[in-house]
Amino acid sequence: MVQGVLGNPKVATDDLREENEALKARVAQLEAELEARPRVERLPMFALLDVMPMLVGAISQDGTCEYVSPAFRPWLVGRRAEITDHPFLPGLIESLREPAGMLIAAALVGQLAQRTVSVRNRDGELRDLQITLAPRKLGDAVNGCIWVAQDLTHLRHADEALRASEQRFRLAADAAGLGVWDRDLSDDFLIFSDQARAIYGFPPDGVVTLDMVRAATHPDDVARTVEVALRHMDPKIRSREPGAYRVIWPDGQQRWVLAHGEAVFEPRDEGEVAVRYIGMLQDITEQTLADQRRQFLLHELNHRVKNTLASVQSIAHLSLRDAQSVAQTRTRLTDRLIALAGAHDLLTREDWRAADVIDIVAAAVSPYETPQAPRFVTDGPSAPLAPKAAVALALALHELGTNAAKYGALSTEAGRIGIAWTIEAGEEPLLTLDWRESGGPPVRPPSRSGFGTRLLTQGLAAEFGGGAKLDYRPDGLTCRITARLTPQTLLELG
Repeated sequence: MVQGVLGNPKVATDDLREENEALKARVAQLEAELEARPRVERLPMFALLDVMPMLVGAISQDGTCEYVSPAFRPWLVGRRAEITDHPFLPGLIESLREPAGMLIAAALVGQLAQRTVSVRNRDGELRDLQITLAPRKLGDAVNGCIWVAQDLTHLRHADEALRASEQRFRLAADAAGLGVWDRDLSDDFLIFSDQARAIYGFPPDGVVTLDMVRAATHPDDVARTVEVALRHMDPKIRSREPGAYRVIWPDGQQRWVLAHGEAVFEPRDEGEVAVRYIGMLQDITEQTLADQRRQFLLHELNHRVKNTLASVQSIAHLSLRDAQSVAQTRTRLTDRLIALAGAHDLLTREDWRAADVIDIVAAAVSPYETPQAPRFVTDGPSAPLAPKAAVALALALHELGTNAAKYGALSTEAGRIGIAWTIEAGEEPLLTLDWRESGGPPVRPPSRSGFGTRLLTQGLAAEFGGGAKLDYRPDGLTCRITARLTPQTLLELG
């Protein structure tokens, strides 16, 4: 038969024509059967999309909806069955129609269209949709488009939550006076928060570089800060120990800073390496100065206690030696200890830093002064004295007042006392204080030197770096106290 066919070309052509017609008929039959089926069944891949959260739809060239996924439900005005085989755009809720219409029009002419919109769904919720319309082609001709949309609202919520968290952290950090830094170790790009700039004395705007930070660090502390940072960034150590160091502001002011740093590590072929270095800064200048002051005060207190015990011992010894009776001894010893305590009270108010001459004089005359008939006239400038000098001057004035009350101007109603002092400027300022009595009984020089005389002439020289000159004038005792005020005796009250 083959030989016959090959031997007769006409027969072969007729046979091929018949087979071709049979194939056409079969194709037509299959297309008819396919056309009779529902369109969703004709697109079996859409069945997979029914379980996906994306909004998927198929739109024909004439705008008819061929398919929508279940995730489309919040964006439709009717049931899915009502929008399928009906115009697509009217089936959408009104808020989505305008952007959808523009995207569909572009896709139906063969363009890939994409847009992110924020619209409210059927329940009134504001949602963020990223919509993509892709042309659907059969051969070279566009016969519809495919709608794919993703709900990105969760990303906006996450971003808002992150921003809120950052704001809370920033507010908390600012309230606590904390600065934040973030350093990218790949290029040493540095981010300094506003509070961090303020701690370093940097301007509020402009770029902060690592070189600026190093230059602002006290030269004596650079090596230590580098060592601490390297321990933080070493993957084998990963230290989190804080480091305290000093920074120098542009105006020369020195501040203390406490830094808490931590490195962020990422895996590499050679092992984990530090890729970022982040941390917080705290200005601890006041705290550091307070700690230093506290330590100083502890040492000073120990010193003061020893000196006070020595003073009490000396007062007791001399009071007992000069006493004529037990009652007299008790009175003198009590008065002198009260005067010592009063001087200490003045110093306590100033944290044992200094006591002003004005306050020392006022405390010395207060037991004898009355508002109705003033007995004292005082005049002089402010001169803060160190503790040792302040105690010595207070005891000296107490002895002068006690003597005046017993034998001098304060023993009569008409007696008066003038206290005046001056400060002569210089490298070591000179304090001169004059005590002048008047209106009292005639004065006679004492037959022997008592505690008060020795305190004035000897104690001031030892404790105050000065001395006193007593003049027993008949019309009233005068005493001139002088002292060179070195930095150890003359302080500035702060």
